[in-house]
Amino acid sequence: MQAVSDLATLSLALLVLCAGTPVRPLLAQCPDGSPPPCARAAAAPTPSANSVGVMLFDNISRDTAYAYLSDGLASEIATSLARVPRLEVRSPGAVRGAQRGIASDPRVVGRRLNVRYVVEGDFQRGGERIRISVRLVVLPSGTQRWSEGYTRPVTDLLAVQEEIASAVATAIAGQLLPQERTVLAQRPTRDPEAYDHFLRGNFLLAQRTPGGAAHAIEEYRVAVRLDSAFAQAEARIAFAYAVYASWGWDYPGVPLDSLLASGFRAADQALALDSTLADGWMARGVLLYVHYPRTLDGAMAALERAPRSDPRNAEAWHQYAFFLSMVGRHEEAVVAFRRALALEPRRAISWAEMADAYDKLHRDGDALTAYDSSVAVDAEFYSGYSMRTWVHLRLGDVAAARADALAATRLSPVGEEYYGLAPQAAVAAADGDTTLARHLMEQALAPFATRAMGPVPALILVAGLVSTGQRDLALHWIERVEPRGALLWWALQFRQFDALRGEPRFQRVIDESRPPGAK
Repeated sequence: MQAVSDLATLSLALLVLCAGTPVRPLLAQCPDGSPPPCARAAAAPTPSANSVGVMLFDNISRDTAYAYLSDGLASEIATSLARVPRLEVRSPGAVRGAQRGIASDPRVVGRRLNVRYVVEGDFQRGGERIRISVRLVVLPSGTQRWSEGYTRPVTDLLAVQEEIASAVATAIAGQLLPQERTVLAQRPTRDPEAYDHFLRGNFLLAQRTPGGAAHAIEEYRVAVRLDSAFAQAEARIAFAYAVYASWGWDYPGVPLDSLLASGFRAADQALALDSTLADGWMARGVLLYVHYPRTLDGAMAALERAPRSDPRNAEAWHQYAFFLSMVGRHEEAVVAFRRALALEPRRAISWAEMADAYDKLHRDGDALTAYDSSVAVDAEFYSGYSMRTWVHLRLGDVAAARADALAATRLSPVGEEYYGLAPQAAVAAADGDTTLARHLMEQALAPFATRAMGPVPALILVAGLVSTGQRDLALHWIERVEPRGALLWWALQFRQFDALRGEPRFQRVIDESRPPGAK
């Protein structure tokens, strides 16, 4: 893998240059699909001759059961192309973001990605056969450089993707070198059924919901049962468990220790199969900081190694950035988040957690701009709305805070309704309606009568209690949060908790949770 491209860095620079303007206009587009005024003022660099993005494939099967192939085909072809050093390939996440909210016009997508070529296609699956049509579009003209159709058994899907990647690479870069043909022929598995379950798992995990992650684990486990050497599937199992554990989701019937043990087994197996696997190191790093919340044994080394193993892995940069913020290195965290965003500018979670770092640096303007970006690139990103509520309240904009709290309530996943209820309570308190505020907090806290409260839920819920003036109850819940350690210390650094900083009980929890080296 190559280092982050200069082009990607320049794309990020364009976003930063526009940071002084409202983010919604910045990330919107003109009716003709051209860049907004701020972007036109600082014109994007000319795309390099061999730059390419692979669009999601259109599902013309009229069967939503095969929706996972739309993303799966595009992602795997892009991953194969990225192994060819002469090509500059946009990450699948960047392409998903570029396509969000617009018609599938390759010229518009290509302009957003700032690439010379766009791969577009469609597929139709019927029974055990699949028909795939692919086109390589040259920009800005929109003409086709190459096109082909394939009708094959579903079991030949891996071979078809290899053929498509090879044809696209040849059409862009010319005759391929022997080593390039070799890397394009690499496959994550030789078992077509295992591969199908892997794609299904990727589709589910990308939803970033408790239900999606749980079902993704099931799909990955089937893939591993079919191919015990499938390292990437093992790594994804580990990362899905890591997401569950770090977000504080409730996995029905499975305690945290068991979640972590399952995640470590999968990470260890993935790295035993392939010690260079970035996803394996990333998952291991997250699992380590959850497992060792106070000492963080080994977490930094694993999370540093992940982006070093694959510098084009935006998730690896993101997880490394979050760890830096979690141990109080917020300025460095912002830099690492920007590395993730250089690869995937429309990555909502990275914008939001960069905003979290700005919050802790007392840079409300930058925090608000980054939260704005998180919901502009993903209008259904409930956490972005939830967290932006507190900044609006701090800046005195109660109307905007109310709109965010209601949006977070509408969009929160089942079981995570507190993301909206607690901000609503804070808004009600700001309106002077103490009765409503306390009623909303009772609703938000009710599930935790029988469910442990981890650091991430505590961030939202205890902030709500503080905002509604229930200081003693807030301290009571803070003292109940488990585990104590770096993640709880990170959560309690938010400005929402400033009113408690003089309380000895609060300070005791801070001191007991402080990560090594943090001030």
